[in-house]
Amino acid sequence: MYKNNSGLIVKTKQSKSKKGLCLTEKLVRQNPLLFLYYTVAINMKKSLAYLLILVPLIGFSQDWKIPQMNWHGKTETENVYIDLLNLKDGNSLIVKVGYSSYWSKGINSEFIVYQNDGKVKRYIVYQPNSTDLKTKIKRKRIKKTEYKFYWNHLLDIANNKMFQIDKSKLNIITKPAEEKGMVISMSISDGTNYHFQITQGKNYIAYASYEPKSFIEDEFTGWEERQKLVDLMNGFEKLTEKY
Repeated sequence: MYKNNSGLIVKTKQSKSKKGLCLTEKLVRQNPLLFLYYTVAINMKKSLAYLLILVPLIGFSQDWKIPQMNWHGKTETENVYIDLLNLKDGNSLIVKVGYSSYWSKGINSEFIVYQNDGKVKRYIVYQPNSTDLKTKIKRKRIKKTEYKFYWNHLLDIANNKMFQIDKSKLNIITKPAEEKGMVISMSISDGTNYHFQITQGKNYIAYASYEPKSFIEDEFTGWEERQKLVDLMNGFEKLTEKY
């Protein structure tokens, strides 16, 4: 009698026959609970392995959809950013957050690309003002598990209509003075231009404001709209810094 790896005992029995001695073996459960535990443990390990594989797939396969936008208008030409970023999905929604100044000699931008297959791409781009300088593009990887944060941010902004800003008030440089009929104006040199764009195909939303924080601080006319633009751009920047 001996014990095998399954938790069963093999009993041997010797008997006589016309041809001589005969040895037979019979499996007998030593402990039924041990056999049951062994079977359940194997099944649990398999289930856990399937779960670890399935959960990330479920999260990635969520049906993300590009929200509807109130576009400012349409361009006559095709979306230049599709070729610039070498995108295969020509109907991707592209968010551009950029800054420029006299000293930068171009626009330093961050691009976030929302594709129709649920994927999100990110690029750091420098677009010079002069043909003597080269455009620089660098891809920044985003983990699949982090796509949801980008989509949730986009949907939250769209649902709360944070893309809607009165662009006519983004560059007013005057405000009423205390003295009736008089106005105060402000001129800033060497400031920074803020650029924000959303495009999809030929559709676009575009905002630009010069040194908005200075005019916000002194509450010049339109400072509330400038604040909306700054908050909108900061929201996407914080997203890219974290993920």
